[in-house]
Amino acid sequence: MNTSQTTDADAKAIRSLGEEFFEAVAAGDLDRRMATMDPRTIIMPPDRPSIVGGGEIRRLSSDYAAEYEEQCSLVYEEIETAGNWGFVRATVTGTRTSKSSGRIEMVNLKNLWIVKRQPDGQWKFWRIMFNSIPSSLAG
Repeated sequence: MNTSQTTDADAKAIRSLGEEFFEAVAAGDLDRRMATMDPRTIIMPPDRPSIVGGGEIRRLSSDYAAEYEEQCSLVYEEIETAGNWGFVRATVTGTRTSKSSGRIEMVNLKNLWIVKRQPDGQWKFWRIMFNSIPSSLAG
């Protein structure tokens, strides 16, 4: 495995990947959201089974987008690469609004991502793990 240091270009591309994902979520653009992921992506949400593969992620993302509108900002705390693998630690904060009731919920998430450089050189999500930060501990 190539273990060369993280380059500015790789860090910038990985930052752009996360920003593109959350912009797509905010726009309700499922195709754009899915384009940030490797077809074999696995999402590991808290207190639920893992979501495996593009088909299942697309189905659940579609259900989520039908129920919620989300506006979030992303802060990167750490980006490292080793060859074709990247490791990201980030915090996401914002709101999600129920389309049916109008109820607004705060979003405050810790994220750990593994990203993978694709054969065409683009970075895509490979594994996504996140957990909520209780409001009593946030800030």
